Amino acid sequence: MDKGNNVSKTGYLCLLNTVILFSTFEVVGKTLVGAVNPFFTSFVRFLVGGLVLFLLLLVKKDISISRKDLIYAIGVGIINVSFSMNLLQFSLSQPGAQASIIAVIFSCNPIFVSVFSAIMDKEKFGIEKLLGLLIGIAGIFIIFSKNIGIGSIEYKGPLLALLAAILFGIYTVLGRRVSVKIGSLKMNAYSFIGGSLAMIPVLFFIDSPITSFDIIVFLKLAYLAVFVTGLAYFTYFIGLSLAGASKGSLVFFLKPVFSILFAMLLLGEEPYAEFFIGTGLIILGIAIIVYWDGICKLIRPSKTRGLN
Repeated sequence: MDKGNNVSKTGYLCLLNTVILFSTFEVVGKTLVGAVNPFFTSFVRFLVGGLVLFLLLLVKKDISISRKDLIYAIGVGIINVSFSMNLLQFSLSQPGAQASIIAVIFSCNPIFVSVFSAIMDKEKFGIEKLLGLLIGIAGIFIIFSKNIGIGSIEYKGPLLALLAAILFGIYTVLGRRVSVKIGSLKMNAYSFIGGSLAMIPVLFFIDSPITSFDIIVFLKLAYLAVFVTGLAYFTYFIGLSLAGASKGSLVFFLKPVFSILFAMLLLGEEPYAEFFIGTGLIILGIAIIVYWDGICKLIRPSKTRGLN
């Protein structure tokens, strides 16, 4: 019993580490706006992060992958790195964009995962997913309502973050197919590296500066690459294996809370009333989708006792 509890605690600590590191992305990414091209930020982050995961595969002596699986992994990597993460980084560079708002919008991606799972994998789309989807969308619209106005350009940041969340949902569903076959660690290692290398032609085309940033910028990029991408995903995988796959949803379930705190403490952002209301609805929508079965199990025994 004690051994099992210790294993679970270790898993929860790993997931908590992932939550905290993921929650710092928007805050650190916001400080890089204007200092380095968003494309280059994504390129460095996922190339180095992917290499960190690849080193772990080397340690495990498990780098073999079929050509078909490699092509598939690179394909989903392009969706994630080249499109979703670039849109997320660009969302932070928009005028008036707040890191806390961007973080909350992107954290609604589990809602889109449930939608695309129903479309692509023919998973059951029950009343709980429809309810969670509608509540989550309501939360997004409430957050948007503060930023949309005549002649306003402040909606662009949240809109780009929303598109990033949608694409990340597609990436999650497609990536899950190959990760079941070759493992999440291997899938992400190859998808990160492949997705980042696919951006090289774009970097040359836009003439992205590679050596024109100072040591502070370099350290921030290193932090995003090694810790937020490499280490965070590594502890994520450990957490999933020790605490159970369902607990992995906690990463995005708690991310808005930590992101808000970091943005307020480090960037001095002051979220408005609509932000808190919308955030609450998004979290509620995700919770309904993720924990519906558990809620039903808690309710059913009480009904049984009541009948007796």
